[in-house]
Formats: sequence, C-alpha cells, structure tokens
Amino acid sequence: MTDATLSLSLISEHRILDKAAGLNEPSGLTLNHDGSALYTVSDDTKAVFRLDLKGRLSITESFFIGIDDLEGIAINGDGSRLHAVQEETNALITIDIATRRELSRRPLAAMTNYESIQRFFPDPPDNKGLEGITVNTRTGHLFVVKEGRPGLLIELDAEGNSILQARLLNATNGFVHPTVGPDNLDFSGLSYDAERNTIWITSDKGQCLNHYDWEQDQVLQRLDLVIEADNKPKRIRKSEGVAIDPARNRLYVVSERDGRLYVFKIHTNG
Repeated sequence: MTDATLSLSLISEHRILDKAAGLNEPSGLTLNHDGSALYTVSDDTKAVFRLDLKGRLSITESFFIGIDDLEGIAINGDGSRLHAVQEETNALITIDIATRRELSRRPLAAMTNYESIQRFFPDPPDNKGLEGITVNTRTGHLFVVKEGRPGLLIELDAEGNSILQARLLNATNGFVHPTVGPDNLDFSGLSYDAERNTIWITSDKGQCLNHYDWEQDQVLQRLDLVIEADNKPKRIRKSEGVAIDPARNRLYVVSERDGRLYVFKIHTNG
C-alpha cells in the first residue's frame, strides 16, 4: 500500500425508489461482471433488482426469488452467480443468474468452524445479524459482515461451506468515529476493491465509508459520505450498500432511507 489518501467527489445522484416494483428499501449493492449495471435487493421484497449506472430499473433483468429479508448482495468472479445474506437467519444464499434459481441456502450455524464465532451470535437473534457481503475476486472467498454488538467481518470459502477466519471491527484495527461511540458504530455494506486488495465498508450510523486492509487488519482511511445540497453539506442517510469500480475510479452508494443511488469519483491524493 502507498501513503496516498483517497477522496470522493459526487458525480451524480439518482432516485431509484420504485414502489410499484417493490424497490422500497434498497439495502445492498453490487456491480455486475463487466461494470455496466448494478444489482440491489430490498429487504421487504422477494426480488433481485437490476439497475443501470444511472439507477434506472430494468424490469426484464430483475427477477423474483422465494426469500425476503435480504440485506446484502454480491456477484462472484465470473459473473455467473449472485450471493446474498439474510439477516434474520444469518444465512448465505447463492443464486444462478442465468436460470434465476436459488442454488443453495446455508446458515452460518451450518458451516464448518461455526463454533469459532458462535459466541458473537446470540440465540434468539438480536437483530444485529449479517448485513453485507462481497467476493474477493482474487481468491473467490466470500466476506460477510455482522452489523454490530459486536461488528464482525467473517471470511468464508468460495462455496460458503466453511468459516475460514473472523475479525472484530473495533478501535484496535481503526474502526472509530468522532461522534458515534464504539458500542453504536455499525456496519452495513461491503465491496471488495480488486485494484487495492482492500474492502470498503459502509456505516449507517457513522454515515461514512471505512477503507480497510484485511491483510494488515487496519482501517487505512475513513471517508465521510457528504454531498452538497442547497449549497450546504449533507450526509447520506442509511448508506446500506456500496459497490466499487476501481478500474474506472467510480464508487456507488445506495441510501435505504432516501431510495437514492449516489455515484462518486475516487481521487488519489499524494
């Protein structure tokens, strides 16, 4: 890693709310294989929604599935499968894009090595379960994040059969915020950055992005999600999903609260 810092500038924002289609609470985001479109889910609708890069919904490329309460979504390395997480059951769901069929559904509790993280998942669940997912396209491994109490980033094998390792997200590795206390800081969306071999992690309450290096186990930088509105700075509310396109220096963030897609340019400074 270099010592360069990154900054974001807003390119555009788009309203993506579509109540007729059931896109009411966009809560996850992933870029498709060639960077030409986005997928999102709405936790109150049993569907996967496809958007173009300006947030326009494609009805023909969107599809219903037999699961609700989906909180995060990610695409695998070759673009053939979508992975999603269901918060209530802390389950990983895998979907074949071509056939639009659910291939598997596996709770964390059914995976090998679950005992290594079991203490962080109370029974019954406390509504602080899995919120985000991404795919390390270099290894094929999956990363899922527990929202809070405590925040936990978990690495799974490519098939989602086994828990490889997990890391607490706290002050020790740089997950701190100037106005949100450690017990309240939460984590929602994930996006793997193939160019930098890092992970971008959104925080709803922190209204920010954490740029995190898994290898170093360290937050490299916190970037506040601030846009100009009526010539005043305004923070993005409930940033539930993030997708990065490092080849084009673009970063996409979705707001569950406002039903909007924000498109940023990434600048490298120094």
